[in-house]
Amino acid sequence: MAPRDQHFVPRVYLKAWETKVETKKEPHRQFDGVYYFNKGDATGEGATRDSILWKPHLYTISFRQLYLAKKCPRVYSFFVDEIFNSMRTNSPQPVYGKLGYSIIKTKKSVYKHLYDIDSWDFYYDDGTTARKKALLNRFNDIRCYLLENSFSSVFENDWESILQAFIDEVKHALPTPGLDLDRKITERTAKNMMEFFFMMLCRSPQFDAMGVYTWMSDILTQTFSGDKEIKELMDAVWFTELYRMFYKDNGGFYHTALAKAVENCQITLFEAYPDAGSFITSDNPAFQHVSRVETTNMNGYYFPISPKHMLFIAKGSAPVNVVSYRMADSALVKKFNQIIASHSIEKIVSIQKDRAKIM
Repeated sequence: MAPRDQHFVPRVYLKAWETKVETKKEPHRQFDGVYYFNKGDATGEGATRDSILWKPHLYTISFRQLYLAKKCPRVYSFFVDEIFNSMRTNSPQPVYGKLGYSIIKTKKSVYKHLYDIDSWDFYYDDGTTARKKALLNRFNDIRCYLLENSFSSVFENDWESILQAFIDEVKHALPTPGLDLDRKITERTAKNMMEFFFMMLCRSPQFDAMGVYTWMSDILTQTFSGDKEIKELMDAVWFTELYRMFYKDNGGFYHTALAKAVENCQITLFEAYPDAGSFITSDNPAFQHVSRVETTNMNGYYFPISPKHMLFIAKGSAPVNVVSYRMADSALVKKFNQIIASHSIEKIVSIQKDRAKIM
């Protein structure tokens, strides 16, 4: 995969839905993949996990977005290193910068003056003037993939072990005395699942599970007139939130929501009976569902974790590692699938080719 192809639904997460699939154009050529449905499709289209649910440079920070780095020290340091290396390995000979009386020739001086780089003048080491515009254009093409790489290193590389440990512990734990549906698992396993869930909940501004980004955008729209200016401000908010999620221990939406959920919510693991069909997922796999018209209370957070398992997270008094374990018949599986589909943005994903079998 090219660095530009960045998945807002992780490929490792979709692996649970991977099966033998086929495309509509070549129905007799099977390959490993998933079936996806656009709105209204009766039949799914086979696709590899690599080829769907990504956007170009979704998490990439370009040097043109240096303003984003003010609250992201690792991003700032990355650009300092890249600018310094680009200057000092410049062809045909190294260059240095000058800002007023300051000579910018060391990494420390680049760090100090980087935000004013548009005001630098550039010189070759022999004192002759270097082409400023060409250098700035080269610098503006530098891209930082820290956030994209952090999704893998901080969360995704551990997902399969987190998933398996969670399911195994819930299924094999002894029921809580007097509460046959409740199973006590290790606190670390429960928190690992909660952490991954909240990462999924806020890894794309399109998901907007709590309405936070919509609320911010509405305020900015009332304050600023230009769409480009508003987008830059929203990007700054979102990238800063992601950075906090990876590299801060508290503050921001992720840590605040996670702490409240660990303290006040209970996880329910639904497992589909062997003959009850399978859960779907979507391009919005973790979401909050609120409805005032349903006869039964199904309000809470939803997160399908495999074709046979789905998490439901709602307010509860039990410790976070006391998980309610319930079986789902075909009617309940289809009901959950309808809710999952209703919160999708454009696509749902299934192991089944026929929509009628899943909803």
